[in-house]
Amino acid sequence: MKHMKQLIMVIILGFLSSACEEVIQLDLPTETPRLAIDASLQMTPNESLPQVVKLSLSGSFYQEQNPVVSDAIVQLIDLTNNQTLDFVYDAALENFKADFTPSFDTNYKLRVVYHNETYESTIEQLMHSVPIDNLEQGNNTLFEGDEKEVIISYTDNAERDDFYLFDFGYQLYLATEDEFYQGNLFTFSYFYDDLQAGDEALIKIMGIDERHFNFMTILIDQTEDGGNPFSTTPSTVRGNLSNLTNPDHYPLGYFRLSETYSASLILE
Repeated sequence: MKHMKQLIMVIILGFLSSACEEVIQLDLPTETPRLAIDASLQMTPNESLPQVVKLSLSGSFYQEQNPVVSDAIVQLIDLTNNQTLDFVYDAALENFKADFTPSFDTNYKLRVVYHNETYESTIEQLMHSVPIDNLEQGNNTLFEGDEKEVIISYTDNAERDDFYLFDFGYQLYLATEDEFYQGNLFTFSYFYDDLQAGDEALIKIMGIDERHFNFMTILIDQTEDGGNPFSTTPSTVRGNLSNLTNPDHYPLGYFRLSETYSASLILE
């Protein structure tokens, strides 16, 4: 009888799939919203960059935008020099900002206090990166035939085991390690699906550590077909942040410090 029920279910599903193409959203499990912390502090030599921390509350997997959190205390703790930097909320940009430039070989920790709960990151340091040597548009396409190819070249440092995170804008990311090209010039292509002639392609290369490389690899894989990276997904990816007050109510997101270089071009 059990096998008969399974057969009937298969027949019904087959009929529905052939009769219509209606998109059905699964009723995924929900839970109490978690604090989502997006803290990517960056340093570019000879430039002054504002540091930004974005806080929101997790929602459903299909939710495009999560509620912004503004009533929190956000602090960067410099453990090496025994200093604390307070971030200030910017209502226009809906994030927390501070004028600060991180340094190498310095231990940092992020602390967030929200609704009487204290969240802290693991101890992190500023990670090295390398400049983008060349950025140009290519002529190749992929599946649709109208993608825009951007060719990126950079030279890895031979004296380190490096991990990189590329930010292509539009919430598009790529994590890579130098295992197979250490100390060499490396060139690869990235294809934009939705950009047109006249649009700008702004690309950043950021230094990250191995733990964040593994985190982003899983996160990119889970969200490459759509979905909010800071939503409550069927398999939540844990970052380097914890809830000291209530460990079971852990936050989402990550805290990192990256040496960052960027390059841009106008697509033809």
